[in-house]
Amino acid sequence: MRNALPFWHGLQAASAAALVVFLAPACSQKITPPGPGKIAVNKTNSLVSATNKLSLEYVSVFENLTSPKGRDPFYPNSHRRDPVPIMPAMLTEKAPPSSELVLKGVVGATNHRLAVINNVILETGETGSVRVPSGKVRLKCLEIGGDFAVIQVEGEIEPKRLQLIKKGF
Repeated sequence: MRNALPFWHGLQAASAAALVVFLAPACSQKITPPGPGKIAVNKTNSLVSATNKLSLEYVSVFENLTSPKGRDPFYPNSHRRDPVPIMPAMLTEKAPPSSELVLKGVVGATNHRLAVINNVILETGETGSVRVPSGKVRLKCLEIGGDFAVIQVEGEIEPKRLQLIKKGF
């Protein structure tokens, strides 16, 4: 057993010496001599300018020249290549946004009432944005009664009276 100890001591000494040799240069500070700095020259400037000139010459234009025939081999059940039907102008006209507004409730005391219009709470004189199926509508609440609210929809001339719908039991 005594013969193995010098081996381990030698191995430890060799590994410590290797660490010192390899790590000592990494720990030292590198001092750069003072002097004018070098200006980096970009060698790709000429390549970039040539590429930019070429990109101005060629413009990609994608047109659907002919109607697609057949079916898509990757998505055979897809309907994206089907012709789009043309809708008549009368069917595409939207109903006025005020027809989509519903008074859902009136809360508060007689001197300070709040109206719930399409899940948005407004008080008299307040302007708000209300979501309707065709988008958002800005409106101003002019008057609130016990079972009605008078509103002015942005873009419409006449104020509209919304009546509270009472459900019978």
